[in-house]
Amino acid sequence: MNDFNSSVGVGAQTDVGLKSFMLGTYRYMALAMLVTAAVAYISAPYVAQSGIFRSPFALLGFVIAIPVLFGAVGAKLQSMSKGGVLAFLFGFAAFLGLFMSAITIAFPGVVLAKVFFMTVAMFGALSLFGYTTQRNLGTFVKYAAAAFIGYVAISLLGAFFPSLRPTGPLDVIINIVALAAIAIITAWETQMLKRIYYGSSGDAVMMDKLSAYGAASLLLAFVNMFQILLSLFGRE
Repeated sequence: MNDFNSSVGVGAQTDVGLKSFMLGTYRYMALAMLVTAAVAYISAPYVAQSGIFRSPFALLGFVIAIPVLFGAVGAKLQSMSKGGVLAFLFGFAAFLGLFMSAITIAFPGVVLAKVFFMTVAMFGALSLFGYTTQRNLGTFVKYAAAAFIGYVAISLLGAFFPSLRPTGPLDVIINIVALAAIAIITAWETQMLKRIYYGSSGDAVMMDKLSAYGAASLLLAFVNMFQILLSLFGRE
């Protein structure tokens, strides 16, 4: 009986720890999202005037910079300070804000608000699914990642050669496929956060750094989802 009570206590303690870790990650993500929104709002007039972020080379640089940044920080996460990881998170959030300012400036505020709440609802549902499902989503994520890379490649091709940019029903189909891909990736990232927690529990400092790093990845997924939904439902 004592052994049973002890095991129940450990399980309950683990669940509380996981809940705290996940809430901390989403708290970091929410703060970073505020930074992204603030930077996008403040920089929009300057971005519109300069047009620098509308250049296809700027888009190419953005696409290249993301995996380089995540790879560099991920490789040094063990030795980095918590402040360094937070600097990466909020610096990356500001970086996203600059590019979002170039995308969102063409849409009225009502449309942006509608699509934002759609994104929040979809992101929340997918995160809940990733948190609760017992199925290993790693089986599907490799196909989702390949589909999303294809979407990015098509976007880059259209940026450099506007005549090749998909239009009409083809454009809608491509965006729907990309939305399905980022949906699977989002759910998988949430599932991976649980596995990261169980693999690193006991090291409070490392857990906090992983929480901030995971928040940056989730923020990127949210922004991608928002941009795709805006392409699908912002055409008014």
